[in-house]
Amino acid sequence: MALVCITVSAQRISGSSSYKDLKDYYSAKNYVKTSSDPYSVFWTGFESLVTPGVGHLLMKETGRGWAFIGGEVAISMVGQIAANSLMAQVQLKDGEIVKDENGAIVFADVNKAKSAVGIMLGAAFLDAALRVWCCIDGVKVAKVKNQYYRDLYGKHAFNTSVYPSVNMVSDGSKVVPAAGMTFALNF
Repeated sequence: MALVCITVSAQRISGSSSYKDLKDYYSAKNYVKTSSDPYSVFWTGFESLVTPGVGHLLMKETGRGWAFIGGEVAISMVGQIAANSLMAQVQLKDGEIVKDENGAIVFADVNKAKSAVGIMLGAAFLDAALRVWCCIDGVKVAKVKNQYYRDLYGKHAFNTSVYPSVNMVSDGSKVVPAAGMTFALNF
């Protein structure tokens, strides 16, 4: 037990709880969920997927959070500019959208309209990729920070208990109950 305490205290990082400083000491791959974790890995990932950057801000990773928010805003602006460009190419007559004989919308410049649609699709793809990246990163950061706080506050992913038990023991000819104590170590 003393060896475990010495090993755990040797892993503490003094003065910083930022992911940038902690990632060299803790691995998200070694994470085991406990009830004492301050950050929910699932909800952090979900928040990061729905609104990129929010999960990071809640974990006090402001630089990462604002970077993801900035990326989301930039991609949204590019998509909106492309949508406005597409709408500017739509031909109107007396306030109504002009359609051809097949019912398709008529554009003033088809090449500009195709370019705008391509940019909108690219922005949609980038937005999806950013959300997935943010979700994966948020989960990774939550796991590492949870490990750090476990070490910092002495709450680890194991517990011990001692309790009385009765076991059945064979003495060669018959089976008899034997009272005793059980030491349990749960990881």
